Amino acid sequence: MADGGENTEQRPALISGRDVVLGDRFKIRSSQTVMDMASPAAEAFVATDATAPDSGCVALVARPEQLPRISGCLQIKGLDQIGVARLYDHGAVDWPDGTRRYAMVYEAPAGPPILRRDSAIQPIDATTLIRSFIRPVVQALSEFARRGVSHRAIRPDNVFWYDFGKSKLMLGPCTAGPAGARQPAQFESIEMAICNPFGRGPGHSSDDMFSLGATVLALTMGRWPMAEADDAAVIQKRLSAGNWEALAGKFNPPPELFDFLRGTLADDPAERWSLPTIAKWTDGGRPALPRFTEIAKAREPFLFEARLFRTAREIALALAANPAQAAGAVRSGVLADWARRSLPDDGAARRIAAISGPDNPAARDGDPALVARACVALDPTGPIHISGTSARPDGLGPALAHAYLSRRDSLPAFDALMRAGLHLEWLTAQETMQRDPNARPRRKHASHERLSRWAMDAAPGGGLERCLYELDSNLPCLSPACIDQWVDAPGEILPAIDSSIADGANKAFDRHIAAFLSARGAADEKALRGLMGGTASEEERLAALRLLANLQENYMIGGLPNLAAQCAALVRPTVEQFQRISTKQMIAQKSEASVAQGDLKSLLGIVDDRLALEADGRGFTAAKTEYAAATERLSKSDLILLDRTRQALHRGRETAVLASGALSLATFFAVLALHLP
Repeated sequence: MADGGENTEQRPALISGRDVVLGDRFKIRSSQTVMDMASPAAEAFVATDATAPDSGCVALVARPEQLPRISGCLQIKGLDQIGVARLYDHGAVDWPDGTRRYAMVYEAPAGPPILRRDSAIQPIDATTLIRSFIRPVVQALSEFARRGVSHRAIRPDNVFWYDFGKSKLMLGPCTAGPAGARQPAQFESIEMAICNPFGRGPGHSSDDMFSLGATVLALTMGRWPMAEADDAAVIQKRLSAGNWEALAGKFNPPPELFDFLRGTLADDPAERWSLPTIAKWTDGGRPALPRFTEIAKAREPFLFEARLFRTAREIALALAANPAQAAGAVRSGVLADWARRSLPDDGAARRIAAISGPDNPAARDGDPALVARACVALDPTGPIHISGTSARPDGLGPALAHAYLSRRDSLPAFDALMRAGLHLEWLTAQETMQRDPNARPRRKHASHERLSRWAMDAAPGGGLERCLYELDSNLPCLSPACIDQWVDAPGEILPAIDSSIADGANKAFDRHIAAFLSARGAADEKALRGLMGGTASEEERLAALRLLANLQENYMIGGLPNLAAQCAALVRPTVEQFQRISTKQMIAQKSEASVAQGDLKSLLGIVDDRLALEADGRGFTAAKTEYAAATERLSKSDLILLDRTRQALHRGRETAVLASGALSLATFFAVLALHLP
């Protein structure tokens, strides 16, 4: 189910203006919108193909703070199948407002969507649906499956007439947003519908088969099933009554489509018709139909929050919605006792008992993780529910990206999920609980094993940010410094930072940039600490400059004067270690020249010259030694001079005494001589 509290402070829509070029073939008319193809994920514009000017094209351009499904683009580009809109090209483009956006150029349909939620149409007859929609769509989806991708956007408002003669129908684009993110609950398998829309993951063709069946039902009815109900009401009805009763109700479908609808809308994914089964049916075969069975209910209801629940999945959803109260039911053993008495087998009871109890290690991760484990024990094929959000392991990347962009209040839930290793426990549960080996992917993402370690790593290059970029190798950097520039390669960060400094924003390197460089550029922790500044050591600051200089050189990036000036300030303490004034002046002059050219490699060569620094140190040591010797010589000279002065004074006093005595004696004899007769 959709999470509440969506951030409504979205940035303005894209500014239109001049034409925008994608590659060397497509031109996007940014002043000509196509309202029928626009969605909450992307705006739509007229596009032209230089190789076929008369062909109809439409460009979907990701809205601000929305992320397209790039992995899907890579897998289906150029796929030419009548049943689905063809994706001609995709990539980042320079938009007239100065930002870079992701654009996808698709084959344009012949008209607007056939059936929107708030509209009704004349029901399409069964023969037309089988010949012009189901058969070509199944062929297209079979090719999707061969390429390892699902459509995940099959719904009535994404179905169009392929031609103006209305002879064929086709599915519309499927890459404007994360897989299944815009699917209403009526057109998603129940396992996906109960999940956070952005955390549903790519799913499997089994999910597409349900969506196809529900879409055909709507086209046959001429309206959306349960059109007036919100997702929560649709889910509740499907959980209690089953897919057929909830969606078809008393509607009697055409006999030609009855088997198809029964097969695709089966409640049990293991019994749902697969692509090969439907292909066999379209060729006239009669595959076995799923059994009409009632929803499996417990022998006695479970009382929780003054409500009675009769299925394990309903109880899991109720516990997830009230984790504080649910934790008490788990720890006290009430839930395990009920499961032991009421569920068909004791598997859930044993799993719940195994995680409860104050001394159980699984119970020490806190109440949210404890309740999440109980929910998985009750409903192992459902998503991981924790602290108000839910996601499947293969949907963690898009869900976490959406949290950073629009739902930052849900980040603690993802942090708790990964720290506790709930994603690995969910994957392990599938190995023992999944009856249909093709219904859900059990393959572990290469990064799943390391998510917990990264989540607990507080150093630059770790944390949830590292998890984000490891989970989705196509995700651009979400740092505020470059979020408007669609930076999806390490080297592209540098021009974005340089530009932000020039605009006066002066946005510093943050944890997003550190994690992005660590995941995509193999940056080491020492360099990342230097980038983050603060109390970074001299060695870390130089490592940071070395990393940036190598990126500039390896990606052949031009001058970065603003970033170079910032880096010069970053390594100024290193320059201050030089003692010779002439050397400092020379370094300052060379640094100014490197900054003016925006050459980080040259700047690095100037400040990271260990030989010059050592030579300067030796010269400074020699100067200090010489100074000390000169000082000592001066001190000795002063002592000699002082001694001579003392001797002169002493001799002067003696001479003065003698002279005075002699003068007195002479005066005496002179006076005596005058008085003698």
